[in-house]
Amino acid sequence: MDDTIVPKDLRKSYTSKEILAIEQKHIIPAVTHYFEDPILIVGGKGAMVEDDLGKQYIDLFSGICTKITGYNHPKFLATLKWQAEHLIYSSTLYSTIPYAVLSQKLAQIAPSDLSQAFILNSGSEANESALFMARKYRNNPYIVACTHAYHGRTQLAREISSAGWRTVPESHPPGVRFTPYGYCYRCSFGKEYPDCDYECARYLREVIRTQTNKAIAAFIVEPIQGVGGIVQPPPEFFRITYEIVKEFGGLFIADEVQTGFGRTGDRWWGIQQSDVIPDVITIAKGFGSGIPIGGFLTRPEYAAEYTTTDTFTTFGGNPLSCAAAVAVIEIIQEEQYLSKAAKLGAIIKKQLITLKADHKLVGDIRGQGMMLGIELVRDQITKEPATREMLQVMEICKQNGLLIGKGGIDGNVIRIQPPLELTQDQTERAIQILDSAFTEVEQKI
Repeated sequence: MDDTIVPKDLRKSYTSKEILAIEQKHIIPAVTHYFEDPILIVGGKGAMVEDDLGKQYIDLFSGICTKITGYNHPKFLATLKWQAEHLIYSSTLYSTIPYAVLSQKLAQIAPSDLSQAFILNSGSEANESALFMARKYRNNPYIVACTHAYHGRTQLAREISSAGWRTVPESHPPGVRFTPYGYCYRCSFGKEYPDCDYECARYLREVIRTQTNKAIAAFIVEPIQGVGGIVQPPPEFFRITYEIVKEFGGLFIADEVQTGFGRTGDRWWGIQQSDVIPDVITIAKGFGSGIPIGGFLTRPEYAAEYTTTDTFTTFGGNPLSCAAAVAVIEIIQEEQYLSKAAKLGAIIKKQLITLKADHKLVGDIRGQGMMLGIELVRDQITKEPATREMLQVMEICKQNGLLIGKGGIDGNVIRIQPPLELTQDQTERAIQILDSAFTEVEQKI
């Protein structure tokens, strides 16, 4: 390829200050950045990214839980280049090879009988579409979601989210109901696991009996809540809620936007860690490893009446995005990421539990595979959220070459959701940086 024909404004070298000045002048405030002094990322390889000054960082957040195959994986890049040279776009009004191949590969890795795929652009759209399909199939308006959940930023996705994003006066629409999630560290019922009889799960029956017409279209749930703070309920939570959903005629929707494609280790899907087979799985983020794509998988009988009169997408299912997703699936298989996520994730979690014993700032360690959370507290007894301290930890980590994510209702949970390209050496270095950051911040409490 002749780089000289690429627009010169893209090829130009910029400083972070120059880019920030352009952003402040032309981009709305909704587009914001981490850190007091934002990073200008210009490149990356594996689990590392590089800024405009050549400084490298271990990326434990993979963008936002997205670069699952890492940066600049050769097969991923080769696939994008090959597909771009053949066909970048055609609408779904015509057949294309990448969409067909991708849907077939998804059926091969999906749980039993989830053989039908609908490809869109994002996780928000995937959740909206799946819920519309469920409402039409059941001819029922009621949807139940969980407290602390996050399902996206489009209208219905916002309305079924309760992870602290409701910033304007708006009511939940008719038909949306909420039930507690299994957040054992901060139990909604003040109980201790496992002597709790899983009241958080069983309460779903009370919600449906008293707040619906005793029937629902769907229950939507994240196998591990991401934005909500890497919260993972006991496996029994999903078994019990699944049985209740079926009792009242609903579809069980697993939002796998963050947990999907092997992130939780050993299995393709997070919900499989609990041996529940959902009716619908929604997907995005790691699905395209940075290329915009989302969608859902379901059984033929649920999709049968979900037709063109109900939905259409201009860019969903485009050849470039679908080709990227095909490459992602094959990379995960060839690199044995499923087992790697389990093994390396277990090592990281063990190291984090050791850090917890040494630091009063650490209240809880949770999660599975390469989706782990560290809840920071000012006091381990009262569990007061360490919101300000979280920001300090992030800044110190950045200064020392480590990028981490932030989550939780109070913004006090470190989100660890790295590329599955992460190495053992990078893991050990990351733990050292976290250890030092906790020590430095604790001296100020």
